[in-house]
Amino acid sequence: VVEEGGGRTIENLQLGNDASVKVTDTIDEVVAKLTATTSVAEGGEITYTVTLTNKDGLPINNHAELYFHLKDGTTVVVPANSTVGSATATAPDNVYVGTNPAVVNSIESVSGADAWKFEQLTLDKTQVSTEVTDEPGSGTPGTGNQGDLVLVTVTADQTSVAENVKPTFTVQINKALANDLVVTLSNNAQVTIKAGQTAVSYEHAAQGDDVYKDSGEISLGIKSAADAGGRTFENLQLGNDASVKVTDTIDEVVAKLTATDSVTEGGQITYTVTLTNKDGLPIDKHGALTFTLDDGKTVITIPANGTTGSVTVTAPDNDYVGANDPVVKSIASVAGADVGKFEQLTLDKTPVSTQVTDEPGSGTPGTGNQGDQVLVTITADQTTVAENVKPTFTVQINKALANDLVVTLSNNAQVTIKAGQTAVSYEHAAQGDDVYKDSGEISLGIKSAADAGGRTFENLQLGNDASVKVTDTIDEVVAKLTATDSVTEGGQITYTVTLTNKDGLPIDKHGALTFTLDDGKTVITIPANGTTGSVTVTAPDNVYVGANDPVVKSIASVAGADVGKFEQLTLDKTPVTTQVTDEPGSGVPGTGNQGDLVHVTITADQTSVAENVKPTFTVHVNTALANDLVVTLSNNEKVTIKAGETSVQYTHAAQGDDVYKDSGEISLGIKSAADAGGRTFENLQLGNEASVKVTDTIDEVVAKLTATDSVAEGGQITYTVTLTNKDGLPIDKHGALTFTLDDGKTTITIPANGTTGSVTVIAPDNVYIGANDPVVKSIAAVSGPDVWKFEQLTLDKTPVSTAVTDEPGSGTPGNDNQGDLVLVNIVANQVSVNEATPPLFTLTLNRVLDKDLTVTLSNNATVVFKAGETSKSYVAPAQGDDVFKDEGKIQIGIVKAEVPNATFENLVLGAPASVDVTDTISKVTAVLAVDNTSVVEGGKITYTVTLISEDSDLPVTGHGGVTVTLTGGTQVFIAAGSATGTVTINAPDDVYVGGQPAVTKSITDITVAGAKQFENLVADKSPVTTTVHDEPAGQGDLVQVNIVANQVSVNEATAPTFTLSLNRALDKDLTVTLSNNATVVFKAGEMTKTYTAAAQGDDVFKDEGKIEVGIVKAEVPNATFENLVIGGPASVNVTDTISKVTAVLAVDNTTVTEGGKITYTVTLVSEDNNLPVTGHGGVTVTLTGGTQVFIAAGSASGTVSINAPDDVYVGGQPAITKAITDISVAGDKQFENLVANKSPVTTTVTDEPAGQGDLVQVNIVADQASVNEAT
Repeated sequence: VVEEGGGRTIENLQLGNDASVKVTDTIDEVVAKLTATTSVAEGGEITYTVTLTNKDGLPINNHAELYFHLKDGTTVVVPANSTVGSATATAPDNVYVGTNPAVVNSIESVSGADAWKFEQLTLDKTQVSTEVTDEPGSGTPGTGNQGDLVLVTVTADQTSVAENVKPTFTVQINKALANDLVVTLSNNAQVTIKAGQTAVSYEHAAQGDDVYKDSGEISLGIKSAADAGGRTFENLQLGNDASVKVTDTIDEVVAKLTATDSVTEGGQITYTVTLTNKDGLPIDKHGALTFTLDDGKTVITIPANGTTGSVTVTAPDNDYVGANDPVVKSIASVAGADVGKFEQLTLDKTPVSTQVTDEPGSGTPGTGNQGDQVLVTITADQTTVAENVKPTFTVQINKALANDLVVTLSNNAQVTIKAGQTAVSYEHAAQGDDVYKDSGEISLGIKSAADAGGRTFENLQLGNDASVKVTDTIDEVVAKLTATDSVTEGGQITYTVTLTNKDGLPIDKHGALTFTLDDGKTVITIPANGTTGSVTVTAPDNVYVGANDPVVKSIASVAGADVGKFEQLTLDKTPVTTQVTDEPGSGVPGTGNQGDLVHVTITADQTSVAENVKPTFTVHVNTALANDLVVTLSNNEKVTIKAGETSVQYTHAAQGDDVYKDSGEISLGIKSAADAGGRTFENLQLGNEASVKVTDTIDEVVAKLTATDSVAEGGQITYTVTLTNKDGLPIDKHGALTFTLDDGKTTITIPANGTTGSVTVIAPDNVYIGANDPVVKSIAAVSGPDVWKFEQLTLDKTPVSTAVTDEPGSGTPGNDNQGDLVLVNIVANQVSVNEATPPLFTLTLNRVLDKDLTVTLSNNATVVFKAGETSKSYVAPAQGDDVFKDEGKIQIGIVKAEVPNATFENLVLGAPASVDVTDTISKVTAVLAVDNTSVVEGGKITYTVTLISEDSDLPVTGHGGVTVTLTGGTQVFIAAGSATGTVTINAPDDVYVGGQPAVTKSITDITVAGAKQFENLVADKSPVTTTVHDEPAGQGDLVQVNIVANQVSVNEATAPTFTLSLNRALDKDLTVTLSNNATVVFKAGEMTKTYTAAAQGDDVFKDEGKIEVGIVKAEVPNATFENLVIGGPASVNVTDTISKVTAVLAVDNTTVTEGGKITYTVTLVSEDNNLPVTGHGGVTVTLTGGTQVFIAAGSASGTVSINAPDDVYVGGQPAITKAITDISVAGDKQFENLVANKSPVTTTVTDEPAGQGDLVQVNIVADQASVNEAT
């Protein structure tokens, strides 16, 4: 601009063009140098700073933004016109304990609009290094770790599965790791999450299909997680268990009844109930089951965990010849604690029938009948009856019959046992009452028995006779004596004895009875069968003239063979008297006197005596004499009848006792009789001899058996019979005696005149191990020509027992057995058979056994040798005509041989026998089928390959596994033992709405594993096709987006992190919108992302809480998910940091005058001056002396003013000192750590200046206006 100096305007002013001067640069270098934070913790912020400098200090302030690119890709921006710029980068952060490599960086390049503008911009590429320190952490869950969270969780992929389905679980980690993670599950299974992945699927074993109601839950947790390389995690946390409900499938168990097809009458019918499941599932977890058949009484128990149970019942059995109805039964019901445990227990109520055949029998006793025995017996109802009582008998049958049974007794009487009854009573006639001892026996037997309707019994048997003892009643017979009233001396007196019975019973069955009167000599005989007898005796007669005493007599005794026959013979001993008148006579012998007879006789006092008893005789005189009478006997012994007596007794020597039968007679007569004074009798007569029968005493000889106490099997047992008499009498006058024992065959001979005899027999010997029954024998009988000679030969039938010890032997073939050999052999009956022919084998025994022998063969078959058999044939199963190349050999060996309840002493099993087997050829075709011609995306396509034999009777399952390859390489495996195999593939599937191409497959190849190859296996190569369509809405492939917190809690100053996870990798980017409107993007292929939420914020108040972040939506571009599931929100607990706030007291003045104002201020001061302290609801601070300072809500300080003490006197006041004594905070918002600074503050109080002090004014006023002069 050109201006005129005076301000005037130039009329024509022209301005020329610009002039310029070229300015050339000097080259001034600007150096860009990088610096960095020297050390940070893992995951911390590294600050990179680029500084521009010029060595000459020239300004560097005319440039646009500069972008410095570091080697790690970080860009540091130096702002326009500035010389320094910074950028931050996150330090590497791993999850492992241990040192980290330093972070090294350098400047790589620079860019920016003005990067060219510098004369020389030099990049200092010197590397800068930042040390990265590790976060604290032990790796052990729950031990206060502060490092990077590695959270391992498990989730179930299904809510529930059927018991035969394998549930799957997903094991997840909150972030992808650099190394494989090995996770040990609670069932000790292990899964590995591969490096870079965040999840792995685990297929758990199915609970297992079974027949029981056992729905439940499969729970799976995480036991541990470990780095595959052994690294320790800083902060490992394990999630909770996951669970899947398990539902029952309905698997039917059928209970089926079977029975014996046919039995003979009374035979055993075995009923068996068997539990089966069509799929062959085990039936082994139940309690005992009780099946009741339709007869209401037959019960079959299948034991706990068993599948079969049996019971044996007796078939109907009648006693008659003829056909029987079949026995038909079915299952009616089942009971047991576990009946309800089955998913479905079905009772097959199909009836089973058993034919009952008749037993052979003619019905005629003793004709070899084999049928049911009808045994008719008779028993007496009383052991004894009195002779006047009718005995009763019971006719019995061993079973109740369907018809009346007519029984004819041995006395031809008949009784009838009614149908359904087993006995009838019969009353027999009484023997009859009498006066004699005639006890005895009434015997009654069965003559015949017949069915009332004419039916024939299978096996009729008639029992033995029955008998009743008959005892006497006691009927008294009285013997009464009568006599002539008066006779002349020497005349005849008649004595009569008469027998009477008060009931008038006949007395006509006895022998002659001899009654002796009390004079000892008068005897009256009643003849046989008579009731009266008389005797005439001479009246006393002496030689002297004069009166005589009357004759008085009574019955003294009775004798006779039948005296003992009377039940009670009573002697009426009332005396009878006869008057005796004197006879005429001169007393002169020869003058007509008939001289008085002196008759001397002898009688035996006993009819008989035992051989060891001394018999006595009585010597009688027919009249008592005035003098002693000396009588000489036939054995020259003498006896004297004293004067006045008529008899004297003489005792003869006994014959002598022994054990033999030698009864006889002792005779004794009178040789002479003489008067002791020498007088001569007028008429002496000597009587005949008297005799006594000598009977044997019964001296018992006992024959006793003894035997060897113990022998080994097959050893010698010695049996000895010994004769003894308890009184030691000699036993030495007999012939040989033969004793037969109760086995009927062992005999022992005692030689003539001997007392002992022995015999030796062989002890039993069997082939079994174990105790043997003792050998027990007793004496059964004795024989010999002198058996009768003994008075009483008693056989002591006490059994004697010999223990039989076993021979050594274990019963195990090949051991050092010493017992009896049992050899079991097997041989083949042919050299070879074709595979369709059953080979025949013969088993043999080396000896006959007394028990059934069960031989178990090497194929588990059993052959039973019945007792007594030594050879059995066994037909082995044919190898079988099959489709495999399997020529070979059938070998049958003997595994064991057993008898019930016994072990052999020495069992030897022969070597196996074998038969060669030749092969055949058969065609098998592999046919492919598919279960569905159409499936939804991801659906299961099951391909089944079935092996079909050209001969449908030949199974194809004997192979070792067949692998069938389909188009595309899919393989179907037919397991060994199966005719079919399946493979299931998933149809092509994605997570989006839309379809897939059809799937077509056919058989391309077949291989067979193992040695067992098919003879001719061919493939049917026909293709099968399945179309694939889209899943319905809501049922498609699950895309699950979850969020979990990476820590259980954070303090309020820390930003919590969350991990978002996908259950599968996607092929598109997924944008997830969170509940706080933040978004997180999963790039295609990513399955986890970390999100850091804002910290709650540090403060000084107690405000612990929770930060919750949820997922609002998840989207991919241009596609709709089939089945999107968003997981629940995740939360982190927020804990307080403990931030200190101090209440500080201050005073406005350290000195005041009396009455002056003192103001106290309490201020809340945070230890961290960045944290406000005003969020409280009001704070009351109490000072010394009770003064209170109130800090209003929302304020950091409060004040209170007081007046200093004041008085009217000169002089100061004491200083005022105050300190905080108490603090209280109003409202819910309490400080984390509020403390008082208790330092006191002091104010001195001075006196007011002179003239300014407190006025004390004294005034006076009159109380009245006036008073009189006297007041």
